Amino acid sequence: MRSYAIMRYVIMVLILSVLTACITIPEQYTYTSDVTEDQLIDGVSFLGVLITERDLPSEDVMKVTPEMDAFLDEYINIHNGLSKKARAISKSIFDLDRLGLKYNPAATFTAGQTFENKNGNCLAFSILYNALAKKAGLRVKFQEVDVIPSWDYADDALYVESGHVNIRVGGIGSGDLIVDIDQISPEMQLSYTILEENHVIALYYGNVAAEKLLMNNNEEAFKYFVKAIKTKADIPSFWTNLGVLYRRTGNDDYAEKAYFTALKHDKRNQAALNNLAFLYEEKGDKVQSDYYSKLVKSYQNNNPYFRFVKAQKAVKKMDYQEALDHLEYAIRKKKKEPRFYKLKSDIHASLGETRKALAAMRKANIFEAEAL
Repeated sequence: MRSYAIMRYVIMVLILSVLTACITIPEQYTYTSDVTEDQLIDGVSFLGVLITERDLPSEDVMKVTPEMDAFLDEYINIHNGLSKKARAISKSIFDLDRLGLKYNPAATFTAGQTFENKNGNCLAFSILYNALAKKAGLRVKFQEVDVIPSWDYADDALYVESGHVNIRVGGIGSGDLIVDIDQISPEMQLSYTILEENHVIALYYGNVAAEKLLMNNNEEAFKYFVKAIKTKADIPSFWTNLGVLYRRTGNDDYAEKAYFTALKHDKRNQAALNNLAFLYEEKGDKVQSDYYSKLVKSYQNNNPYFRFVKAQKAVKKMDYQEALDHLEYAIRKKKKEPRFYKLKSDIHASLGETRKALAAMRKANIFEAEAL
């Protein structure tokens, strides 16, 4: 499941058992059937008819409604200066005596819908803030915050890609102002990427599609996925979710093609790989199912942040040696990650190894300072 604080836009990753051995596997399997990408989204296979642009949803995602204009005049435009306006927008959105927006991780809306419904997830909030801020004359950008991947703590079988969207306001004093509905702790953040508005609009359609898929509204889900793909085709989650939709409606051949299309854009996409393993398992193809399951586990075990999560899990069990083993591997793969040294310091402190704890914390502080 790919989530955005913490539903954001969703990849339906199916739970399956995977082997625990860390192995190197040649990437030998490729798509060999004859379904094309165009056939995945032309509507014939899913709806029985060829669809056109007029059949797809078309929403003015960033539109400022008259009610939003009045809101700006009453609470925002009375302020002078970019910094005051930027902060006034945020304050007024959340103030219970003004808009009183509530966080709802399962709700993706347009700017106008978010304003009217007074709730939404991080994507909906960011769309609303962007629309208001631009109308108020501010320089705003969307940004995607990369978050440490998380894995199911029960058996590590479910891979969850985490992400988060917020707003960066430029020209505010000596630096930019970050505006967010759901703050992600610094310990979880890795980096950020500036998103073009067209990318965000695609995410809107992809999120709504995933929500409709969860509600078993298959026809509408299909149309929203197609709209998302036509808006920006290189986002793997759209194709993976489309594959889930095809599989749920009994069209495994098209599901397989959708998963491979996701892998074309990201060959290590773990949602697509997991879903391929599940698909082949259902079809009785144990060789390919095991192959993709092992491939996922191989990628996971080579990910330093996966080892970091495993170390955290071992600490909770008070298995400090296992935790240190995972951390040593993580550090070999990513030598300047302060989080690894901080956890290592905590472990040594718990073991009463004061000198080792201080040494690890010194390294954490050094690498943290270098990253600033």
